[in-house]
Amino acid sequence: MNKSKVMSRNSIVIRKWNLSSIFKAIRKQGPISRIELTTITGCSAGTVSNHVRTLIKKGFVIETKKGISSGGRKPVQLMINPNKAYIFSIEIEVNQIKIVMFDLEIKVVMKSVIPIIYKDNYMKTFKQVFLEMDKMIEEKNLKLDNLLGIGVAVPGLIDKVKGILEFAPNLGWKNVHISKIFKDSYGLPIILNNEAKAAAIGERGSIYPKINNMVFVSINEGIGCGIFINGKLYRGASGNAGEFGHIIIDTNGPLCHCGNRGCWEIFASESYIVNRYLKLSNSNKKLTKKEIYQLGKNGDKKIIEIFIETGRNIGIGLVNIINGLSPELLVIGGGIVEIKDYIYDEIIKKLKESALSVSYRNVEIKFSELGSLAAVYGMADLIINERIKFI
Repeated sequence: MNKSKVMSRNSIVIRKWNLSSIFKAIRKQGPISRIELTTITGCSAGTVSNHVRTLIKKGFVIETKKGISSGGRKPVQLMINPNKAYIFSIEIEVNQIKIVMFDLEIKVVMKSVIPIIYKDNYMKTFKQVFLEMDKMIEEKNLKLDNLLGIGVAVPGLIDKVKGILEFAPNLGWKNVHISKIFKDSYGLPIILNNEAKAAAIGERGSIYPKINNMVFVSINEGIGCGIFINGKLYRGASGNAGEFGHIIIDTNGPLCHCGNRGCWEIFASESYIVNRYLKLSNSNKKLTKKEIYQLGKNGDKKIIEIFIETGRNIGIGLVNIINGLSPELLVIGGGIVEIKDYIYDEIIKKLKESALSVSYRNVEIKFSELGSLAAVYGMADLIINERIKFI
Protein backbone atom coordinates (compact mmCIF):
# COMPACT_ATOMS: atom_id res chain seq x y z
CA MET A 1 0.00 0.00 0.00
CA ASN A 2 1.45 3.40 -0.97
CA LYS A 3 2.05 6.24 1.46
CA SER A 4 -0.91 8.36 0.34
CA LYS A 5 -3.35 5.47 0.90
CA VAL A 6 -1.92 4.80 4.36
CA MET A 7 -2.27 8.47 5.26
CA SER A 8 -5.83 8.53 3.92
CA ARG A 9 -6.80 5.44 5.95
CA ASN A 10 -5.21 6.89 9.10
CA SER A 11 -7.11 10.13 8.53
CA ILE A 12 -10.42 8.24 8.36
CA VAL A 13 -9.62 6.30 11.56
CA ILE A 14 -8.73 9.53 13.40
CA ARG A 15 -11.91 11.22 12.16
CA LYS A 16 -14.07 8.35 13.38
CA TRP A 17 -12.32 8.34 16.74
CA ASN A 18 -12.73 12.10 17.14
CA LEU A 19 -16.41 11.99 16.20
CA SER A 20 -17.07 9.19 18.67
CA SER A 21 -15.11 10.97 21.43
CA ILE A 22 -17.01 14.22 20.92
CA PHE A 23 -20.38 12.47 20.91
CA LYS A 24 -19.45 10.53 24.06
CA ALA A 25 -18.35 13.73 25.82
CA ILE A 26 -21.65 15.45 24.96
CA ARG A 27 -23.58 12.42 26.19
CA LYS A 28 -21.74 12.24 29.49
CA GLN A 29 -21.18 15.96 30.19
CA GLY A 30 -24.01 17.73 28.37
CA PRO A 31 -25.34 20.35 28.28
CA ILE A 32 -21.84 21.44 27.29
CA SER A 33 -20.32 24.18 25.15
CA ARG A 34 -18.03 23.74 22.17
CA ILE A 35 -15.21 25.41 24.10
CA GLU A 36 -15.59 22.90 26.94
CA LEU A 37 -15.54 20.06 24.40
CA THR A 38 -12.12 21.13 23.12
CA THR A 39 -10.76 20.89 26.68
CA ILE A 40 -12.35 17.55 27.48
CA THR A 41 -11.57 15.77 24.19
CA GLY A 42 -8.24 17.41 23.36
CA CYS A 43 -9.52 18.09 19.82
CA SER A 44 -8.91 21.42 18.14
CA ALA A 45 -11.66 24.03 18.00
CA GLY A 46 -11.98 23.42 14.25
CA THR A 47 -12.35 19.66 14.68
CA VAL A 48 -14.97 20.11 17.41
CA SER A 49 -16.88 22.62 15.30
CA ASN A 50 -16.90 20.36 12.22
CA HIS A 51 -17.97 17.24 14.08
CA VAL A 52 -20.63 19.05 16.09
CA ARG A 53 -22.01 20.43 12.84
CA THR A 54 -22.24 16.87 11.49
CA LEU A 55 -23.92 15.58 14.65
CA ILE A 56 -26.47 18.43 14.60
CA LYS A 57 -27.17 17.99 10.88
CA LYS A 58 -27.83 14.27 11.40
CA GLY A 59 -30.09 15.02 14.37
CA PHE A 60 -28.00 13.27 17.02
CA VAL A 61 -27.14 16.49 18.89
CA ILE A 62 -29.24 19.58 19.55
CA GLU A 63 -28.40 23.09 20.67
CA THR A 64 -30.08 24.20 23.83
CA LYS A 65 -30.26 27.29 26.07
CA LYS A 66 -27.19 29.45 26.30
CA GLY A 67 -24.75 28.90 29.15
CA ILE A 68 -23.18 31.34 31.59
CA SER A 69 -20.86 33.82 29.95
CA SER A 70 -17.49 34.87 31.35
CA GLY A 71 -17.63 37.94 29.14
CA GLY A 72 -18.92 38.45 25.62
CA ARG A 73 -21.60 36.28 24.01
CA LYS A 74 -23.08 33.45 26.05
CA PRO A 75 -21.92 30.04 24.75
CA VAL A 76 -24.53 27.79 23.15
CA GLN A 77 -24.94 24.51 25.00
CA LEU A 78 -25.01 21.13 23.28
CA MET A 79 -26.84 18.00 24.36
CA ILE A 80 -27.81 14.62 22.95
CA ASN A 81 -31.13 14.28 21.19
CA PRO A 82 -32.22 11.15 23.14
CA ASN A 83 -35.10 10.25 20.82
CA LYS A 84 -33.11 10.36 17.59
CA ALA A 85 -32.38 6.63 17.81
CA TYR A 86 -32.79 3.63 20.08
CA ILE A 87 -30.76 0.55 20.95
CA PHE A 88 -31.80 -2.97 21.85
CA SER A 89 -29.59 -4.51 24.50
CA ILE A 90 -30.10 -8.16 25.34
CA GLU A 91 -28.56 -10.34 28.02
CA ILE A 92 -28.98 -14.09 27.71
CA GLU A 93 -28.68 -15.67 31.13
CA VAL A 94 -28.96 -19.32 32.10
CA ASN A 95 -32.66 -19.31 32.96
CA GLN A 96 -33.94 -16.02 31.59
CA ILE A 97 -33.33 -13.29 29.02
CA LYS A 98 -33.34 -9.55 29.65
CA ILE A 99 -34.45 -7.35 26.75
CA VAL A 100 -33.91 -3.61 27.25
CA MET A 101 -34.54 -0.70 24.89
CA PHE A 102 -32.31 2.32 25.54
CA ASP A 103 -32.39 5.83 24.12
CA LEU A 104 -29.24 7.67 23.01
CA GLU A 105 -28.56 8.93 26.53
CA ILE A 106 -28.45 5.27 27.60
CA LYS A 107 -31.60 5.61 29.65
CA VAL A 108 -33.95 2.66 29.90
CA VAL A 109 -37.02 3.21 27.72
CA MET A 110 -38.57 -0.26 28.00
CA LYS A 111 -37.56 -3.49 29.69
CA SER A 112 -38.78 -7.09 29.62
CA VAL A 113 -37.54 -10.30 31.22
CA ILE A 114 -38.63 -13.63 29.75
CA PRO A 115 -37.87 -17.16 30.97
CA ILE A 116 -35.86 -19.57 28.82
CA ILE A 117 -38.42 -22.30 28.23
CA TYR A 118 -36.66 -24.11 25.38
CA LYS A 119 -33.10 -24.42 26.65
CA ASP A 120 -32.49 -27.37 24.34
CA ASN A 121 -33.77 -25.42 21.30
CA TYR A 122 -32.14 -22.02 20.97
CA MET A 123 -34.09 -21.07 17.80
CA LYS A 124 -37.39 -21.37 19.70
CA THR A 125 -35.85 -19.25 22.43
CA PHE A 126 -34.79 -16.56 19.95
CA LYS A 127 -38.28 -16.51 18.42
CA GLN A 128 -39.61 -15.63 21.87
CA VAL A 129 -37.05 -12.82 22.07
CA PHE A 130 -38.06 -11.51 18.65
CA LEU A 131 -41.74 -11.50 19.62
CA GLU A 132 -40.89 -9.41 22.68
CA MET A 133 -38.73 -7.01 20.66
CA ASP A 134 -41.48 -6.62 18.06
CA LYS A 135 -43.95 -5.72 20.82
CA MET A 136 -41.61 -3.00 22.08
CA ILE A 137 -41.06 -1.61 18.58
CA GLU A 138 -44.81 -1.51 17.99
CA GLU A 139 -45.57 0.02 21.38
CA LYS A 140 -43.07 2.85 20.76
CA ASN A 141 -44.37 3.22 17.19
CA LEU A 142 -40.85 2.82 15.79
CA LYS A 143 -39.44 1.64 12.49
CA LEU A 144 -36.23 -0.36 12.07
CA ASP A 145 -34.62 2.84 10.77
CA ASN A 146 -35.05 4.28 14.28
CA LEU A 147 -32.77 1.60 15.74
CA LEU A 148 -28.97 1.94 15.85
CA GLY A 149 -28.32 -1.72 16.47
CA ILE A 150 -28.66 -4.72 18.76
CA GLY A 151 -26.19 -5.75 21.44
CA VAL A 152 -26.27 -9.31 22.77
CA ALA A 153 -24.42 -10.44 25.92
CA VAL A 154 -23.98 -14.16 26.52
CA PRO A 155 -22.63 -16.30 29.40
CA GLY A 156 -19.91 -18.13 27.53
CA LEU A 157 -17.01 -18.19 25.10
CA ILE A 158 -17.45 -16.26 21.87
CA ASP A 159 -15.86 -15.51 18.54
CA LYS A 160 -16.54 -11.78 18.56
CA VAL A 161 -15.48 -11.21 14.94
CA LYS A 162 -17.72 -13.95 13.53
CA GLY A 163 -20.50 -13.28 16.05
CA ILE A 164 -20.60 -16.89 17.24
CA LEU A 165 -21.33 -18.18 20.73
CA GLU A 166 -18.79 -20.99 20.78
CA PHE A 167 -19.69 -22.56 24.10
CA ALA A 168 -21.96 -21.63 26.99
CA PRO A 169 -21.45 -24.50 29.47
CA ASN A 170 -24.29 -23.56 31.82
CA LEU A 171 -26.70 -23.27 28.89
CA GLY A 172 -25.41 -26.25 26.94
CA TRP A 173 -25.24 -24.19 23.72
CA LYS A 174 -22.40 -24.69 21.23
CA ASN A 175 -21.49 -22.91 17.98
CA VAL A 176 -24.60 -20.72 17.85
CA HIS A 177 -24.37 -18.06 15.10
CA ILE A 178 -26.12 -15.42 17.20
CA SER A 179 -25.16 -12.37 15.11
CA LYS A 180 -26.43 -14.01 11.91
CA ILE A 181 -29.68 -15.09 13.57
CA PHE A 182 -30.43 -11.53 14.73
CA LYS A 183 -29.18 -9.98 11.49
CA ASP A 184 -31.42 -12.23 9.40
CA SER A 185 -34.44 -11.13 11.43
CA TYR A 186 -33.80 -7.39 11.71
CA GLY A 187 -31.06 -6.41 9.25
CA LEU A 188 -29.44 -4.24 11.92
CA PRO A 189 -25.81 -4.06 13.07
CA ILE A 190 -25.21 -6.67 15.78
CA ILE A 191 -22.52 -6.78 18.46
CA LEU A 192 -21.97 -9.98 20.45
CA ASN A 193 -20.03 -9.97 23.70
CA ASN A 194 -19.40 -12.05 26.78
CA GLU A 195 -21.71 -11.09 29.64
CA ALA A 196 -18.97 -10.37 32.19
CA LYS A 197 -17.04 -8.17 29.75
CA ALA A 198 -20.22 -6.30 28.85
CA ALA A 199 -20.96 -5.78 32.55
CA ALA A 200 -17.42 -4.48 33.12
CA ILE A 201 -17.89 -2.00 30.26
CA GLY A 202 -21.25 -0.89 31.64
CA GLU A 203 -20.07 -0.48 35.23
CA ARG A 204 -16.89 1.36 34.32
CA GLY A 205 -18.53 3.60 31.74
CA SER A 206 -21.43 4.62 33.97
CA ILE A 207 -19.92 4.54 37.47
CA TYR A 208 -16.10 4.47 37.37
CA PRO A 209 -14.96 6.18 34.13
CA LYS A 210 -11.67 7.35 35.64
CA ILE A 211 -10.57 3.94 36.94
CA ASN A 212 -7.94 2.42 34.66
CA ASN A 213 -7.23 -0.94 36.34
CA MET A 214 -10.42 -2.72 37.29
CA VAL A 215 -11.80 -6.25 37.44
CA PHE A 216 -15.54 -6.88 37.32
CA VAL A 217 -16.43 -10.29 38.76
CA SER A 218 -19.86 -11.40 37.56
CA ILE A 219 -21.31 -14.10 39.80
CA ASN A 220 -24.51 -15.71 38.60
CA GLU A 221 -25.10 -19.41 37.90
CA GLY A 222 -21.48 -19.31 36.72
CA ILE A 223 -18.61 -16.86 37.21
CA GLY A 224 -16.87 -14.69 34.63
CA CYS A 225 -14.69 -11.58 34.75
CA GLY A 226 -14.19 -8.44 32.72
CA ILE A 227 -10.72 -6.91 33.05
CA PHE A 228 -9.58 -3.35 32.37
CA ILE A 229 -5.82 -2.81 32.23
CA ASN A 230 -4.49 0.72 31.70
CA GLY A 231 -7.95 1.88 30.69
CA LYS A 232 -8.51 -0.79 28.03
CA LEU A 233 -10.62 -3.93 28.13
CA TYR A 234 -8.30 -6.93 28.09
CA ARG A 235 -9.50 -9.74 25.83
CA GLY A 236 -6.38 -11.88 25.44
CA ALA A 237 -5.28 -13.81 22.37
CA SER A 238 -8.52 -15.79 22.04
CA GLY A 239 -10.73 -12.83 22.92
CA ASN A 240 -12.03 -14.72 25.95
CA ALA A 241 -9.68 -13.63 28.75
CA GLY A 242 -11.35 -13.45 32.15
CA GLU A 243 -12.77 -16.94 32.58
CA PHE A 244 -11.66 -17.03 36.21
CA GLY A 245 -14.70 -19.10 37.07
CA HIS A 246 -12.71 -22.01 35.67
CA ILE A 247 -9.55 -21.61 37.67
CA ILE A 248 -9.17 -24.90 39.54
CA ILE A 249 -9.19 -24.58 43.31
CA ASP A 250 -9.71 -28.28 44.14
CA THR A 251 -8.28 -30.92 41.77
CA ASN A 252 -10.41 -33.57 43.48
CA GLY A 253 -13.55 -31.46 43.41
CA PRO A 254 -16.84 -32.08 41.59
CA LEU A 255 -17.02 -32.19 37.80
CA CYS A 256 -17.66 -28.81 36.15
CA HIS A 257 -19.67 -28.16 32.98
CA CYS A 258 -16.40 -27.22 31.28
CA GLY A 259 -15.06 -30.79 31.74
CA ASN A 260 -12.56 -30.07 34.53
CA ARG A 261 -12.90 -30.77 38.23
CA GLY A 262 -12.97 -28.33 41.11
CA CYS A 263 -13.48 -25.05 39.22
CA TRP A 264 -14.02 -21.96 41.35
CA GLU A 265 -17.59 -21.43 40.12
CA ILE A 266 -18.61 -24.86 41.45
CA PHE A 267 -17.97 -23.58 44.97
CA ALA A 268 -18.74 -19.87 44.70
CA SER A 269 -21.60 -19.30 42.26
CA GLU A 270 -25.33 -19.02 42.75
CA SER A 271 -25.57 -22.61 41.50
CA TYR A 272 -23.49 -23.65 44.50
CA ILE A 273 -26.02 -22.03 46.85
CA VAL A 274 -28.96 -23.79 45.20
CA ASN A 275 -27.22 -27.18 45.00
CA ARG A 276 -25.90 -26.93 48.54
CA TYR A 277 -29.36 -26.15 49.89
CA LEU A 278 -30.92 -29.07 48.01
CA LYS A 279 -28.25 -31.38 49.41
CA LEU A 280 -28.68 -30.26 53.03
CA SER A 281 -32.46 -29.89 52.96
CA ASN A 282 -34.71 -32.75 53.95
CA SER A 283 -37.52 -31.35 51.83
CA ASN A 284 -38.46 -32.96 48.51
CA LYS A 285 -39.55 -29.58 47.18
CA LYS A 286 -37.05 -27.88 44.88
CA LEU A 287 -36.83 -24.18 45.60
CA THR A 288 -35.76 -21.49 43.16
CA LYS A 289 -32.79 -19.24 43.82
CA LYS A 290 -35.12 -16.35 44.67
CA GLU A 291 -37.05 -18.50 47.15
CA ILE A 292 -33.84 -19.64 48.83
CA TYR A 293 -32.57 -16.05 49.06
CA GLN A 294 -35.83 -14.92 50.61
CA LEU A 295 -35.76 -17.72 53.21
CA GLY A 296 -32.23 -16.68 54.13
CA LYS A 297 -33.28 -13.06 54.51
CA ASN A 298 -36.15 -14.23 56.69
CA GLY A 299 -33.62 -15.78 59.07
CA ASP A 300 -33.26 -19.43 58.00
CA LYS A 301 -30.02 -20.37 59.78
CA LYS A 302 -29.16 -23.25 57.46
CA ILE A 303 -29.35 -20.99 54.42
CA ILE A 304 -27.46 -18.17 56.11
CA GLU A 305 -24.65 -20.65 56.82
CA ILE A 306 -24.61 -21.53 53.11
CA PHE A 307 -24.36 -17.80 52.30
CA ILE A 308 -21.39 -17.55 54.66
CA GLU A 309 -19.70 -20.59 53.06
CA THR A 310 -20.24 -19.05 49.65
CA GLY A 311 -18.71 -15.75 50.76
CA ARG A 312 -15.65 -17.62 52.00
CA ASN A 313 -15.36 -19.50 48.70
CA ILE A 314 -15.78 -16.29 46.70
CA GLY A 315 -12.92 -14.85 48.72
CA ILE A 316 -10.62 -17.72 47.68
CA GLY A 317 -11.02 -16.88 43.99
CA LEU A 318 -10.71 -13.15 44.59
CA VAL A 319 -7.38 -13.77 46.35
CA ASN A 320 -6.06 -15.27 43.11
CA ILE A 321 -7.36 -12.35 41.05
CA ILE A 322 -5.91 -9.71 43.38
CA ASN A 323 -2.57 -11.51 43.70
CA GLY A 324 -2.34 -12.06 39.96
CA LEU A 325 -3.64 -8.75 38.55
CA SER A 326 -3.40 -6.22 41.40
CA PRO A 327 -6.35 -4.07 40.25
CA GLU A 328 -7.12 -0.74 41.89
CA LEU A 329 -10.82 -1.62 41.90
CA LEU A 330 -12.60 -4.97 42.08
CA VAL A 331 -16.36 -4.87 41.52
CA ILE A 332 -18.56 -7.84 42.40
CA GLY A 333 -21.71 -8.03 40.28
CA GLY A 334 -24.33 -10.44 39.03
CA GLY A 335 -27.20 -12.03 40.93
CA ILE A 336 -24.99 -12.65 43.98
CA VAL A 337 -25.31 -8.95 44.85
CA GLU A 338 -28.75 -9.82 46.18
CA ILE A 339 -27.08 -11.33 49.27
CA LYS A 340 -24.11 -8.95 49.55
CA ASP A 341 -24.83 -8.24 53.23
CA TYR A 342 -24.31 -11.93 54.05
CA ILE A 343 -21.13 -12.53 52.07
CA TYR A 344 -19.14 -9.30 52.37
CA ASP A 345 -17.56 -9.93 55.78
CA GLU A 346 -16.43 -13.43 54.80
CA ILE A 347 -14.96 -12.17 51.53
CA ILE A 348 -12.96 -9.46 53.30
CA LYS A 349 -11.86 -11.86 56.03
CA LYS A 350 -10.46 -14.26 53.42
CA LEU A 351 -8.73 -11.47 51.52
CA LYS A 352 -7.05 -10.19 54.68
CA GLU A 353 -5.89 -13.73 55.50
CA SER A 354 -4.57 -14.77 52.10
CA ALA A 355 -4.08 -11.93 49.62
CA LEU A 356 -0.63 -10.40 49.23
CA SER A 357 -0.68 -7.43 51.58
CA VAL A 358 0.84 -5.02 49.06
CA SER A 359 -1.88 -5.83 46.51
CA TYR A 360 -4.73 -5.92 49.03
CA ARG A 361 -3.77 -2.50 50.40
CA ASN A 362 -4.12 -1.01 46.93
CA VAL A 363 -7.45 -2.51 45.89
CA GLU A 364 -10.94 -1.26 46.67
CA ILE A 365 -13.75 -3.83 46.87
CA LYS A 366 -17.20 -2.72 45.72
CA PHE A 367 -20.51 -4.29 44.76
CA SER A 368 -22.03 -3.32 41.42
CA GLU A 369 -24.14 -0.17 41.45
CA LEU A 370 -25.83 -1.10 38.16
CA GLY A 371 -26.78 -4.48 39.60
CA SER A 372 -28.50 -6.85 37.21
CA LEU A 373 -28.44 -4.27 34.39
CA ALA A 374 -24.66 -3.83 34.15
CA ALA A 375 -24.30 -6.05 31.06
CA VAL A 376 -27.16 -4.45 29.10
CA TYR A 377 -25.77 -0.98 29.87
CA GLY A 378 -22.41 -2.17 28.57
CA MET A 379 -23.88 -3.50 25.33
CA ALA A 380 -25.79 -0.26 24.74
CA ASP A 381 -22.56 1.67 25.22
CA LEU A 382 -20.77 -0.57 22.71
CA ILE A 383 -23.49 -0.16 20.08
CA ILE A 384 -23.51 3.64 20.36
CA ASN A 385 -19.72 3.96 20.30
CA GLU A 386 -19.46 1.69 17.28
CA ARG A 387 -22.37 3.05 15.27
CA ILE A 388 -21.78 6.78 15.83
CA LYS A 389 -18.56 6.50 13.82
CA PHE A 390 -20.54 5.82 10.66
CA ILE A 391 -23.17 8.54 10.73
